[in-house]
Amino acid sequence: LYSHLTNDHVGRKSTGNLCLTCHWEDCDVSVIKRDHITSHLRVHVPSKPHHCAYCDKSFKRPQDLKKHEKIH
Repeated sequence: LYSHLTNDHVGRKSTGNLCLTCHWEDCDVSVIKRDHITSHLRVHVPSKPHHCAYCDKSFKRPQDLKKHEKIH
């Protein structure tokens, strides 16, 4: 799902189809960089691929895991 969103809905500047606004229902986030919108989209996707090495918690975004691991 995440790959589909980033490839088909966010697009790329080089292909002329870059979209930096989230079109998820009831979400009006708009950003200035592709990295920011792809990171934001993880909020809407159920997958949590980033796992803590110290406990059983998982996170959607790598920066959230990094922040969490500081408490261990």
